[in-house]
Amino acid sequence: MNFSQIVTGVAVSLLTQLALAAELVEVPIGISPVMSSAGVYIAVAKGYFELEGIKPKLIAFEGSGAKMVPALATGDLLVAGGNINAGVYNAISNDIPIKIVADKGTVSPGHGYLALLVRKDLADSGRYKTYADIKGMTMAVTAKGVSQEIVTEMYLKKAGLTLADINLLPLAYKDMNIAFANKSLDATIQIEPLVTAAVEQGFAVRIEGNDLIYPNQQSAALFYSPVFMEKYPDLAAGFMVAYVKALRDYNDAFDKHKGKTELIELLVKAGALKDAATGAKMIPVGLHPDGKLNIAGLKSDAQWFKDKSYLETLPNMDKVVDQNYVEHAVRVLGPYQ
Repeated sequence: MNFSQIVTGVAVSLLTQLALAAELVEVPIGISPVMSSAGVYIAVAKGYFELEGIKPKLIAFEGSGAKMVPALATGDLLVAGGNINAGVYNAISNDIPIKIVADKGTVSPGHGYLALLVRKDLADSGRYKTYADIKGMTMAVTAKGVSQEIVTEMYLKKAGLTLADINLLPLAYKDMNIAFANKSLDATIQIEPLVTAAVEQGFAVRIEGNDLIYPNQQSAALFYSPVFMEKYPDLAAGFMVAYVKALRDYNDAFDKHKGKTELIELLVKAGALKDAATGAKMIPVGLHPDGKLNIAGLKSDAQWFKDKSYLETLPNMDKVVDQNYVEHAVRVLGPYQ
């Protein structure tokens, strides 16, 4: 091959890449910079979304999934990933057809990536010895009416306490460790990799993973905007293929230890992890390799939201949840091996 042929080949390649880029549709994705977002980060880093005609635009939300709901309703976000919250159900009851479409964090046995932490000096001094000692403490959740508030109550109930026995304040995950450090927070339900960071830095002690007190809670999920489903049905289907492909990479790495080091490095570069050492030590998130949801758990938690007056009416999960997208992805990709 002579020089002119090489130049021509390079030019054609560049033009092809530019043409493909021009055909991509930008999809704004609301995401929390935590490990339960690993599936999205992996799909972005490995170019899986581009293969489906999607140009992903990640928009970070430091707080809870509840804060993403208004943008999902308007279509400013086409996809969002966050914790299960009453805000989604309330939006749906107001005729905004947001759908819960895939797993983004299940606290399955062995995957206690959400855990009860208590400030280290309180444990060292004996102020905290058992669940009963949580009484009077200041605790945090990312927002009122989210899945972590349910678990907080479960810990309290073990000691005959209620939510009225603590001071519960809203705080973003990333701010919880800071609050531990300045001693304005006594205990909380924290998420990985921040659980490991809090313990490693001596701010808190890990009391128990949520997989022991509430196994298989559907803690977080992927949501689709009605605009995405109605205006871009093919992209909505393709998005899920890319996402499930990434979930399988995650499970290969963290549950089967295939390429774990490489995937941790990828997540560090993506910003989901601060460093590789933390990634190697942390408890892995439970992410279903097919993206399937725990429907029974969703129904149970929705009942809790209603009982606590976060919801006026109980949502019909047959209308709220749409697993057609993950089923499509499994048909395309085949069964997980």
